[in-house]
Amino acid sequence: MTFIVLEGFSGTGKTSLAQGLERRGWMRLQESAHAVPMEVPVADRADTAADFSLLGATMTYSSVVSKLRRTRNIVSEGYLLSDLAYAKIRYELKKSDAYPFMVAMVRRILEEPALRPDLYILLRAGTETISTRQLGKDERERNTAEYFRTRYYPALEEIHQDLNEGSIEAVETDHDVDVTLSSILEVLARRKVIMA
Repeated sequence: MTFIVLEGFSGTGKTSLAQGLERRGWMRLQESAHAVPMEVPVADRADTAADFSLLGATMTYSSVVSKLRRTRNIVSEGYLLSDLAYAKIRYELKKSDAYPFMVAMVRRILEEPALRPDLYILLRAGTETISTRQLGKDERERNTAEYFRTRYYPALEEIHQDLNEGSIEAVETDHDVDVTLSSILEVLARRKVIMA
């Protein structure tokens, strides 16, 4: 079966696209920002403790992924590297000290073959699309800080290279969900990612 990760800045459509795959029978794992208690700050407001909490929320999926990927297609809204990208930016801004510890932990986790995704789908959208979609988010999850927006994709790319996680496909998400979902399914077919 298949384990894919949807990566992208807040507002690129991870949740909507994961829900679309869920309607097709996939198991959906929510983004860490949706899985932690409301009291945990996210986006540009997070700190060291929040970074560890967000990574911890993602790590709770490890057992699910390792056991169920043999019998279920799984889609995750972000995953370990997504958490690292935001933590790295907060580390650069001196808002969090968690990044060095987190990257060492993630490196160890990804040594387990069952916990490595088959494919990362990198979602990209234009500035106008992201701004519009940000307005639809609750205030806690909005990430409107310009530095985060411009730094996210380069930070994510650096982390992919550092951790040797190179199975990536980019998909534009400015279209409606159904069009983008079709593009993702085409990518999976073209890449011959097994979908039993």
